Amino acid sequence: MTRRRLVALALLGAVLCAISAAIADANPVASGRTAEVTVSVLTIPALLGVGLYAWYRDPENHFGEVLYLTGLCWFLVTLANSDSAALYSVGRIAGWVFEILLAYALLSYPTGRLEGRAARRIVLGGVLLIALLYVPTIPFTAQFPLPAPFTACTTNCPQNVFLATASEPSIVPELIKPVREVLTIAIYIGVAAVLTARLRSAGHNQRRTLLPVLGAAALRFVAAMVYVALRRAQVEGTGIEIAVFVALLTVPLTAVGLLFGLLQWRVYSGSALRRLTTGLVETHDAAQLRDLLAESLEEPRAELYYADPPEPGGGDPSLLPWHDASGNRLPGPLAPPRACVREATAESGLRVALVCEEGFRDRPEFLDAVCACLVAGLERQRLDAALANSLAEVAASRKRMAGAADSARRKIERDLHDGAQQQLVALRVKLELAREMLEQEDGEESRGAEMVAGLGPEVEEIIEEVRSLARGIYPALLASDGLGEALRAAGRRSQVPVRIDVDGVGRLPAETESAVYFCCLEALQNVAKHAGGATTVTIELRDEDELRFTVADDGPGFAPSAATPGSGITGMKDRLAALGGELTVESAPGAGTRVRGRVPTG
Repeated sequence: MTRRRLVALALLGAVLCAISAAIADANPVASGRTAEVTVSVLTIPALLGVGLYAWYRDPENHFGEVLYLTGLCWFLVTLANSDSAALYSVGRIAGWVFEILLAYALLSYPTGRLEGRAARRIVLGGVLLIALLYVPTIPFTAQFPLPAPFTACTTNCPQNVFLATASEPSIVPELIKPVREVLTIAIYIGVAAVLTARLRSAGHNQRRTLLPVLGAAALRFVAAMVYVALRRAQVEGTGIEIAVFVALLTVPLTAVGLLFGLLQWRVYSGSALRRLTTGLVETHDAAQLRDLLAESLEEPRAELYYADPPEPGGGDPSLLPWHDASGNRLPGPLAPPRACVREATAESGLRVALVCEEGFRDRPEFLDAVCACLVAGLERQRLDAALANSLAEVAASRKRMAGAADSARRKIERDLHDGAQQQLVALRVKLELAREMLEQEDGEESRGAEMVAGLGPEVEEIIEEVRSLARGIYPALLASDGLGEALRAAGRRSQVPVRIDVDGVGRLPAETESAVYFCCLEALQNVAKHAGGATTVTIELRDEDELRFTVADDGPGFAPSAATPGSGITGMKDRLAALGGELTVESAPGAGTRVRGRVPTG
């Protein structure tokens, strides 16, 4: 409903209320029954207002329209407060129609549709009662029954303007009126019975929204039955007047009960959806999501079922199996008798089924919102699991790459040691033998001996370079004795004195030892290149569920914000990142530099 239409219908209600008040004010009899007339007139905005609220808040349902139509009918009922015979007669006849419309509104709450065979039969019975035993008597009724809550007069009321005979046939007061009044009471009892049965079968939260409606309806129909019974028994005096006034007062109270039920549902649905949406982030599997669902709806019997999305090109998703919240495979959602089942499908093909008590069947929009939350929760869990698997695969891939790099370095070292280095050693031996043979000869050949002798030191330098290269690729000491000894050996070769503290650090995976060793070696080289004036370097290693190391110097330091990381620092970070670790560099002018790193050891 648009806001303009809402305002127009509200203005119509205000106009009808003013007309009703003006008609009653023009009747001298009404001046002595101010309370009754006031309640009668104010019932118009009560019914119309609640109807407009329901209509505006939930335009998909027809309940608001039904209640608004009931309020329009009540306006016609208030015409019975007039001293005009025509208006009075229209008001009394409209009172019969109003009773059926009110019963329909109560039985169709909150959707505006009659649910169940019993409700439809009661309304149909009421319509037939009006059509067969009330409307046909209009031309033969001289005086409408008194007292009645629909009129301000109690005696000497206007006659029926639609009377078509000289007198009222005796069959009308002696047979038809008693029968129809008994049947009217039966209709009242039937409405109360259907609402009571609906309340018993409803869940905890549905009861909270139905209870105000049932209470108002019960009060209305009990008061109506009492005044009809007292009138049939021809009881006079204060008792019948109180019964008539209470029956009149229950009409606006019924509107208030309906409004309270609507507000109760609005508060409950908003709170339930808020609890559900805010709790989704804390669920990690379908079982936790099902528990959140039951807690949010305050319905312990609510169940969640889902079917995983198909693989790309996997065929019809409707053929995939269902699972309950515990992950058990099922042919489909398991729903007890008379339960409400609501399904939803995500764009990915994920299907969700919500099973709850049947009272929620009247709230399809709410169920759709709940299913959307469940879909979002399961999709998030599925994506989180996929992300975790991807991260695990990336971490494993990094470790494999680091291990493969170390293996390649060892192979190069072995190849250099077993190949080029051994050949150079053999060449050095042959050169020595050649020199000795040449020394035994004279003349020009002695010059050749000198030349051969001069090649020996060069070959020694080449052998030392090959050895140094092999140690740089993967130090033999690191492989044989571990990280501590390898760093001590590196410290002895450093230009700046180095203090090593590796107590409590044992052997670790080769890729971990290699990454930390080369990071520390790079840090030592950076001290030699950039930390002029440094007098000492400290290397500390600690094994605290992860290997942590620090390389600190007492050099001049630098401002990190003004420095550009070089390839050495980048390489160190990449080495550690490949193993899931990280590196940080801390420095300040005049405060030295600290290189900190950590590597998981699990």
